[in-house]
Amino acid sequence: MKKRYSQHGAYAGSIPGLTMVSKNVYVYSGFTIRKSSRNAFNRSNSYLINKRDDNGSIDNYYGRDFALAEAIRTIDKLKSGEDYES
Repeated sequence: MKKRYSQHGAYAGSIPGLTMVSKNVYVYSGFTIRKSSRNAFNRSNSYLINKRDDNGSIDNYYGRDFALAEAIRTIDKLKSGEDYES
């Protein structure tokens, strides 16, 4: 049975500004979010947040979250200048 999401727009659950580059890589506000696979030690997916510096030579690591929504929330906190640890 086909579900209809007319009240939510074209894609239900879409996040404005989030671009899917490949199967496991997303770009949001200049940050790269990489989805890592599960393994024996880590039984859930995790999302790694990175961003290149202004020169484009160094890839800075900003943390790991266990949901895509948490990773986006962390990026929003970084951009607003809040402490992203809390």
